[in-house]
Amino acid sequence: MKRKKSFVNLIILILPALLYSCQGRSPYNAQAFPLRNEYHWDFSGKYNQKAVSFRIEVRNVIRKKSLTFALMRGFPTDVMSGDDWEASSWGLLVAGSEHYYRISGPRIDSVIKKMNIDGVVMTDMVTDADLFLETLYDTGQTFGEAAQLTRDDGNYYWRVIGKSAFDPSAIKGLRITGPFDQYTLSYRTQPDETLMDIVPGIGITRYRYTHHGTSEELDLRLTSSNIREK
Repeated sequence: MKRKKSFVNLIILILPALLYSCQGRSPYNAQAFPLRNEYHWDFSGKYNQKAVSFRIEVRNVIRKKSLTFALMRGFPTDVMSGDDWEASSWGLLVAGSEHYYRISGPRIDSVIKKMNIDGVVMTDMVTDADLFLETLYDTGQTFGEAAQLTRDDGNYYWRVIGKSAFDPSAIKGLRITGPFDQYTLSYRTQPDETLMDIVPGIGITRYRYTHHGTSEELDLRLTSSNIREK
């Protein structure tokens, strides 16, 4: 009887760890890009060997059934606009908890209008060209424009090319607990490549851009954020 009881106790102790290992290291159901009013992410790094810093911030969040729309300010490529660069306004539309679409320009107002009117059929808001991010699972995952996903040169769509454990201790202000997985995403074209590190539950942790034909180069790392547990 004692052996049987000891075996049961052992199973009780190791079962959570087994379940956790099957789920992966990132918090269960963690959003790839967490969105709450006034969340912000501060970055620093270099653009063409010059020190730069900037902030991404959530200005407003609208939720409607399975859709979430966040009005955002600031994107990494803003710092590439010259010495007098300004933070851009853009929108992030999340369909369910899987698909993240980046929206810019006049379409932002159109999306906000639809999100704020009852009884409107929520169609024709995005295209697959707007797909910015998906829920991440493992290396080898691809997403982007359907017409490009069949290319055999690996260009013009997002590819998950790396996965590793992420240590959040260097990020000031974070009030969430891990452990976390970090995914490295690549988007290549003929002239350039963008690399983006994403940690589900935190968001972008590093953003890199390299132009193959010139010396243009951008490398930014997340230094602080006010993301907290729900």
